Amino acid sequence: MKAAVWTDINKIEIREVPIPVPGEGEVLIKIKAAGVCATDAHIISGSFAHATPPCILGHEICGEVAALGERVTDAKVGDRVIINTIISCGKCEYCKSGRNEMCPNGSEIGYNPHNGGYEEYTVVPEYTLVKIPDSISYKEGAIIESAICPAGSLLRFGMEMGATVFIQGGGPAGIAYTQLAKACGAAKVIVSVRGAERIAYAKQFGADVVIDAMNEDVLSRVMEETDGIGAKYSIDAAGTVSSVDMAVKAAANGGEIFLYGVPGKDDEFSFPVTEIVLRHLNIHGCCGNYLTWEPFVKMIENGRFNIKDMVTHEFKLEDLSKAIDLIRYKDRSLIKAVIVMD
Repeated sequence: MKAAVWTDINKIEIREVPIPVPGEGEVLIKIKAAGVCATDAHIISGSFAHATPPCILGHEICGEVAALGERVTDAKVGDRVIINTIISCGKCEYCKSGRNEMCPNGSEIGYNPHNGGYEEYTVVPEYTLVKIPDSISYKEGAIIESAICPAGSLLRFGMEMGATVFIQGGGPAGIAYTQLAKACGAAKVIVSVRGAERIAYAKQFGADVVIDAMNEDVLSRVMEETDGIGAKYSIDAAGTVSSVDMAVKAAANGGEIFLYGVPGKDDEFSFPVTEIVLRHLNIHGCCGNYLTWEPFVKMIENGRFNIKDMVTHEFKLEDLSKAIDLIRYKDRSLIKAVIVMD
């Protein structure tokens, strides 16, 4: 079978590799589509040490069950599935409480030693399978993982109906948070983005107020839109030094701050501890939620979340490097690229 193997910094090779054989409790997945994540682009460029070459990356996976290993109990050949990529021990206190993503003994499909979705077939544990209905296409299924982290943070921490939400970032996470805040009953969703394309996308996916961060005073606009109070929920989906600082400044007293964007490895932060203490601010780190997958699939199925229009680009496996370049060079037309298998 064909696989796109990350072999060195900024180097991907298309190779012929053996089709893996599922072991006990495992299933073979024929991959139909794989989403391309900014994390993989950062890994390939050497700016994020989350995997080591050689490795078959790709943690946004959608396909069909092609073969079953021994002691597989529920999966059937032909099942349409996405993959909850968290590998966990199932025995520690985190796993027992449903926080498998925090498992100290865990790992993740798409990073060493577990091959990911940039290949024609992959093997995964049966417990990672999440079935999807026929109404969700393979391309749509392939990018569901990219919205799971934003969705998971709202499931974990909650959101009050009628609240004002401020979101920084116009990429996949920012768009996901925008849609989710609206679905959760936010009275006003304010989104700060950079560039005409991102402004258009923010409006398309439901933002009530869009701030052009390149030409407007963001904090002044947030305060104007919240009667000088600030946002009850202040979400950073950009991951820069300035956006983290703005997330704190734009939050209302007693507000909830969600930090989702991952900063560069060389970024240095001066965290405003005094302001956080005196203003009773609550800071939440947001990265995944094991219990989100099935509820989120239902949300898409019921028309509460528009995943279809988030797929803006399609590539063949041989052109994975072109998809990575869209992320690397910050193509403003990109929301999500998908690798579509033959």
